[in-house]
Amino acid sequence: FKDLSMLGITNRIPRILGVQSTGCQPFVTASESGGVLVECEEDTIADSIAVGIPRNPIKAQRAVNASDGAWIAVSDTEILAMMKTLGSTEGIFGEPAGVAGLAGLKAAVERKIVRPDERVVCVMTGNGLKDPANAGKAVGTPALLKPDLLELIDYMNRKNDKGCVR
Repeated sequence: FKDLSMLGITNRIPRILGVQSTGCQPFVTASESGGVLVECEEDTIADSIAVGIPRNPIKAQRAVNASDGAWIAVSDTEILAMMKTLGSTEGIFGEPAGVAGLAGLKAAVERKIVRPDERVVCVMTGNGLKDPANAGKAVGTPALLKPDLLELIDYMNRKNDKGCVR
């Protein structure tokens, strides 16, 4: 965002919300305790963001601080719930670390860090196929069907009590 601003492509840098899992939250802890980053455990289903010793913490802290942003942590339960919500409402299959940002946005709105009327962009970088085991935790066991259109239609009609599928 800083580069885009320097190139004149955008006239401002957006507020950045850094989201971590409560199972590995060195930036959140540092933010709450005055800025000193301390190594932490990596105990979360969101393994792509489970980094107890970040490579360039000063740059990340500076970016969030300079944008008047915030750090927030969400639980694995909140991440799994957002995986299910995102899949069932938008048809997007995200992996835990990729969906953490959206779970963090929901929590930030609830905590009044982000206003409901603000324009927001969430960046999701990981597909759910990266972690199918946790997808199963979020939504349960998938239906196993033969590759047959009539079987799919029958299944959808049984699933949807209104019988809308033809």
